[in-house]
Amino acid sequence: MKGEYLFRVRSKRVRFSFRIRRNITLIKGDSATGKSTLLHMMYEYLRSGRESGYSVWAETDYFVYLRDEIGRDWTDVLLPLRNTVIFIEENNDFIFSQGFAEFIKSSGNYFVLVNRAPLRMLPYSIHEIYEIVLDGQHADLKEAWHTFRELYSNFPIYKNNRIENVLTEDTNSGFDFFRNVFTESTVTSAGGNSNIAKRLEQTEAENLLVIADGSAFGAMMEDCMEILNDQKNKRISLWLPESFEYLILKSGIISSPELMDILERTSEYVESTQYISWERYFTDLLVRLTKNTLYPYSKHHLVGYYLTETSKNRIIENFPEEILENLPL
Repeated sequence: MKGEYLFRVRSKRVRFSFRIRRNITLIKGDSATGKSTLLHMMYEYLRSGRESGYSVWAETDYFVYLRDEIGRDWTDVLLPLRNTVIFIEENNDFIFSQGFAEFIKSSGNYFVLVNRAPLRMLPYSIHEIYEIVLDGQHADLKEAWHTFRELYSNFPIYKNNRIENVLTEDTNSGFDFFRNVFTESTVTSAGGNSNIAKRLEQTEAENLLVIADGSAFGAMMEDCMEILNDQKNKRISLWLPESFEYLILKSGIISSPELMDILERTSEYVESTQYISWERYFTDLLVRLTKNTLYPYSKHHLVGYYLTETSKNRIIENFPEEILENLPL
């Protein structure tokens, strides 16, 4: 399954409008924010259609899983589904299991998971973690309009940081590149995104910039945010681009006639049965586009082409302004 899909859900008093863009979406938030209401409306419309008193308009098939029924568990219900956006209500503990994670990777469906806790088995994007909010532009006395709002859209978080230290997720190619860019900083690798929170807890470094792949960092966000709030005096900043490979592709140093369209409409190209995250897609795309060139890309070793002044400067142009201002001239 690939593409992005618009949903409109309506009753006489409540409206929801939102788009699903990737294979894994999380809806978080406190009680009484509309999460259960949305899924209940969609579920009842599946059962009874217009007789439910609700209407659902969707650009693809969908399914709502509320809880296990007598004699059936989630595998009986979900495994037969294909090319469907599957919404799963809170308090279904199976979503934390390895079996469910494997199902997501191979099922060919999209998943919208209502859950307040991070799902550490799954590599989901920081940009697909939402809360449901009242859209004030449409609110009136008769109907309350609701939409999805990203919880972690304001990155980089950056305040008074002179970037004396850099911590990267990458161990090889990405690490080599950032070490060549931040030449006046101490650059170290966390050895993977799952190690970043632990390294932040243990670090004594100040003016620290953390760089990680945002397209697979969703499960780590809450841990990192708690640590950042506890260690404000250390001036720790987060920068979470989609991935290092995405920065290269966006820089224009790789020639491909369809690359601009891919980067603008990535949802239309990422088949969920092949790629559990956009990070993996961008890596595979960059490897394929450079395979028969003088500068083949590998995550294990960065060839000199990507470290030339011309290539470096083109990639650096995609850095946030707050970081550019602190790079050595």
